[in-house]
Amino acid sequence: MTKSNNWQIFAVPASALPSGWSQAPLSELAQLIRGVVYQKDKARDKPQPGYIPILRAANIQEEGLVLGQNLVFVPEKDVKAEQLLQPGDVVVCMSSGSRELVGKAAQLDELWQGACGAFCAVVRFKAGFEPKWGGYFFCSDNYRRLIQAAAAGVNINNLRYDALAQLRLPVPPLGEQQRLVALIEHYCHRIDTGMAALRRAQGRLQDYRAAVLEAAVSGRLVAQDPADEPATALLGRLWGEHSSQVALVEPLPHLPPLPQGWTWARLAAISNALGGYAFKSRDFSASGLQIVKIANVERGRLNLAERPTFINQVEKRIKEKYRLQPGDLLISLTGTRRKRDYGFVAIVQQEKDLLLNQRVARLRLQPPLNPHFFLLALQGNYFQNRFFQYETGNVGQGNVRMAAVIQEAVPIPPLAEQARIVAAVAQRFAAVERLETVIETNVRRAELLRQTILGQALSGRLSK
Repeated sequence: MTKSNNWQIFAVPASALPSGWSQAPLSELAQLIRGVVYQKDKARDKPQPGYIPILRAANIQEEGLVLGQNLVFVPEKDVKAEQLLQPGDVVVCMSSGSRELVGKAAQLDELWQGACGAFCAVVRFKAGFEPKWGGYFFCSDNYRRLIQAAAAGVNINNLRYDALAQLRLPVPPLGEQQRLVALIEHYCHRIDTGMAALRRAQGRLQDYRAAVLEAAVSGRLVAQDPADEPATALLGRLWGEHSSQVALVEPLPHLPPLPQGWTWARLAAISNALGGYAFKSRDFSASGLQIVKIANVERGRLNLAERPTFINQVEKRIKEKYRLQPGDLLISLTGTRRKRDYGFVAIVQQEKDLLLNQRVARLRLQPPLNPHFFLLALQGNYFQNRFFQYETGNVGQGNVRMAAVIQEAVPIPPLAEQARIVAAVAQRFAAVERLETVIETNVRRAELLRQTILGQALSGRLSK
């Protein structure tokens, strides 16, 4: 739908509403305020005197607005008085590269001195209308369904202001709004209590994962076997008499101690490293060879379903050089500065036509080194902390050079112990995944119950 009058709708027909209720477009119930336009070169990523914090789409979460992180700070003079957020305001994502984010909304429920960016809008309800009633509408599946249909754009997904303004809300008498808000809060408090317990359980499982990972890459997860060939002997066999390779295992001053039989080696000494190729977007096609981009490299896994990109016509030399193989390790080299939302490591598991894109590094280990162990080692705290020591970039984008990364050292256990560690981690992570599945099932049930409550309230059918 593109014509504005098509948006004079609400998911509950007027005939289904209780007596005394009405419907009204959002424009009659609230003021719509555009977000702050600012120059990137004047923005800061830390608080400074005379600067105002700005919320962006990433700050709009299911649980509410995230006010303490992922902020950008702009000069106070660039923010109009009406753009400063007030308790009860709803912040809506109006434009994003991801359709799923467009229309995402959350309500400010506390005093906070700040505003939102230009890709967001503020809904400020007028006097005589209960802000929390409006806030619950923006939390409902009814709202999400309308917004998903309204979002449109060619290169970027957008929600038009006129489409937002003409969304029709159910309007009970003010006293009924307040009574229903109290009922929603009563029921949702119980759900929130249960959800909080589930989130704590998820957090504990994440902590356990991290503890297993650190134990694995520091030699504390499985017992050492004196009969194993030491890692130094293994490397000696790999390198033979190549002194240039041996030099790359010389101790660095910051290396922590390792168990007996382990050693350190720089990545450059044990792998063939390659940075990706700058494929041109004009050459992309609907099918063909898949290009592995930054978005495909997630924490510990390669997600080829994430925004897949393909190419048909590739020069033979490019195809041969940048084609990936099973066992290749991939590291994303670009993300958001100081956010650590990159440096993710994944492994190529399957024989498939995959090509390496720019800003992704490929490490091809010398056999018989176990790539699954080094997948763990590169995710460990030691390597990740060293990785981000090399971060450069401006306020928005962070980059790490592959040439710097491969000079860093990684721990190397005996070959037999590498296999034992990989098996032990897989066993423990499988148990964690089973528990996470149970928790996620209960989270979905709780959210379904919340939406049932909101749906009943917004149609006047909620009672004690």
